[in-house]
Amino acid sequence: MKLLEKAEKEDFNMNEEILQMMNIYNTFNFDWMGDEIKTPFDLTRHHIKKKQHDGENSINNYALLTTNSHHLIHYLEVNYNKEYNLINKLLLELNQSGKEPTEEYFSEMKKILKIVKKDIKNKKRKRK
Repeated sequence: MKLLEKAEKEDFNMNEEILQMMNIYNTFNFDWMGDEIKTPFDLTRHHIKKKQHDGENSINNYALLTTNSHHLIHYLEVNYNKEYNLINKLLLELNQSGKEPTEEYFSEMKKILKIVKKDIKNKKRKRK
């Protein structure tokens, strides 16, 4: 059963903008950073352009991320600013396309995340 059908069947009150974006971008299995969506209620709206920098509260400025991805992107913002900016650029391009993420898109995203995750893992090893 698709996630959206599950949400409708269970009659949960989901955010309308998230539902609209799920349909526009066909985001039912993986969020925009490639994380598996286990339940539609795990999806959040990430402001691509931060509110503090005049980013608007609209689907034109949101990326659909799971809670895990949302925490990760804010961790990257503080600790890996270069990679954060690269990811945000990809998120913006996807948002502006109005289309579902492609294999090429996810490949680019995975390349950036692989570098970061490898570095995080190495830093954890050094602390031991």
